[in-house]
Amino acid sequence: MNIQKKILIIDCDQKFGNKIKKYLIQHQYNVCYESDSTSGIKKSFDYHPDLILCDMNMVPIDGCQLFKVLKDSLLLKNIPFIFFKQNASFEDVRQGMNLGADDFLSKPINLHDLLTSIEIQLQKYKSNLNELTHEFNTLFQLSPNGIIVFSENTVLRSNRPFKTLLKIDNQESKIRIETLFESSSLLKIKSWIQNNKGINSVFNENISIKDSIGEEVYLNMIISEFANYDDSIQFIGFFTPVSPVNNHWISDDLANEVCDLLKREKITFIDNLEERISSVLKNRTLSYNNENNSFFTKRENQVLCLSMEGLPIKNIADRLAISSRTVEKYRTKLMEKSNAKNIVEVIIFSLKKGLIKI
Repeated sequence: MNIQKKILIIDCDQKFGNKIKKYLIQHQYNVCYESDSTSGIKKSFDYHPDLILCDMNMVPIDGCQLFKVLKDSLLLKNIPFIFFKQNASFEDVRQGMNLGADDFLSKPINLHDLLTSIEIQLQKYKSNLNELTHEFNTLFQLSPNGIIVFSENTVLRSNRPFKTLLKIDNQESKIRIETLFESSSLLKIKSWIQNNKGINSVFNENISIKDSIGEEVYLNMIISEFANYDDSIQFIGFFTPVSPVNNHWISDDLANEVCDLLKREKITFIDNLEERISSVLKNRTLSYNNENNSFFTKRENQVLCLSMEGLPIKNIADRLAISSRTVEKYRTKLMEKSNAKNIVEVIIFSLKKGLIKI
């Protein structure tokens, strides 16, 4: 089946834009036209074109700024982009090409020249995609960790390490998402998919999957959008082993220290609070109180909660996909805000102020 290539035109001149649209439709292209830059940016993400035509003199965001916004997106950075401008000067052309545009045409445009430029850029894009596809396939097969490509409901493709995790043979069989993930993990993923807008959105959570004999396997999973079609979106998921954070020599010591400090602060222990605190720190079922905790930033809260679980700085950095130095900076901010000398005192401060919910 010959699938029509999608072209997005962004131009304030509606007469010109509609003329180009009609001409390209006649040449078997699927064409969308937007008359302002704001809607043009939105349509770029929704429509996911194979090529973009854009006038440099756009409002309220000019063509150069629009180009930079789109090229900052992992989804759109490689899509061919052609500028045009009324009576463009040499400096205009040089500016557009220096930004990274694939071509620049001066208005009034020769329609044959436009069509030729589009065909050339689409052919280059196809070659680049073929090269990227080859590289991806190599990575997909050689990765030591599990990788899947999936739709909202079905695993479409998986590599050998993933099949090993599930204890299944090497035959390519369709796996339903509902049967793969444990219920709470499935809820997390479904929620992310529903709220995902496709603009560099990434899922990064610890989840559990069910292998072929029904046993749960605990893993960290990173998900991002893989391909965007007219009628569906595909996602790619990477599985890595969860670091062994239940090191009781760490969490036992932390639990005892927290409880001792609470006693020294003369906080009354009721309803087996000491057992509950120890259980939380050992089993990592702690969450911060979103409603009351505006004292710390979201990232500071995440670092605090992972610190309460007894995780070393390196493990916190891995869980949050940031550097160890950045974790240290957040822990320093936590201590500064709570006037604490160490992270344990930050935990005590948070418990006393009701910032942490157990």
